[in-house]
Amino acid sequence: MLRGGRIALLVALCALTLTPLAGGQVGGQLSPADRYWLGPYFAGLELTSTDGSFSYGTCELPEGEGGCPLPVQVQTTTSCARNPIGLDRIPYEVYLVRGGGLAAGYESTAVDVGTGGQTVTVYTESEVVGAALREIRPRSQPAPQPAPQPLAPPVYPLPVLRELVRVTAVAGRLGGIGAIAKATDLPPDEVRLRLRIAELLGPGALAGVPAPTMSTATVERLRQLAFRTQYNPRKSARRLGISVASLRKKIGRVRGLTGYCG
Repeated sequence: MLRGGRIALLVALCALTLTPLAGGQVGGQLSPADRYWLGPYFAGLELTSTDGSFSYGTCELPEGEGGCPLPVQVQTTTSCARNPIGLDRIPYEVYLVRGGGLAAGYESTAVDVGTGGQTVTVYTESEVVGAALREIRPRSQPAPQPAPQPLAPPVYPLPVLRELVRVTAVAGRLGGIGAIAKATDLPPDEVRLRLRIAELLGPGALAGVPAPTMSTATVERLRQLAFRTQYNPRKSARRLGISVASLRKKIGRVRGLTGYCG
């Protein structure tokens, strides 16, 4: 039986710091068939909830606590709304899963896997994270496969790819993370992350992607604008003295970098 003592707190923290505010796949809306799960059973636990995400097992409300931890949860968003470049946290590790899926670990019990136009987030105890990554599959595949199926590489919006090119374009002529960080106005940890992701995706993923024309500071200003205006774009546009179309065009330049793809 899986322990669940820390999961509720971790899920709550990740919901505040990692979960995007709205979704919209790179090429359209996220359909039920696009969502990923672990099948009707996982690690001896039965599927208990399919309300927006997939939950496995039940929990006992800890005495004196207001939350009830669940042993396993699987959430699916879009790679536009949630990806390692668009989040305001640096994963402690980034690696490939089952051929092409790009995994990013943010907690010992929480990991994102980017595959195609989706990002699958698994919350569970650390000892079964590896098993969960072997079992995740689209909801359209109800039965366990005889062997783990390869995962497609993630598909990111152009602004995300251009942010990767921001560091790869200068990495060849500048020596060291510090020099690249200074040239791109990025923190060293962010430079390391982007170089690692570019390495894992391979040169083909960035072939033909133009270098960004906006500075890092401009990208951050547009990100903050997107955060401030996403809930009521009409009111925000009036306050800024521009049309809604102009506002959407502005924040569209950082699509995939804000946790919002509406």
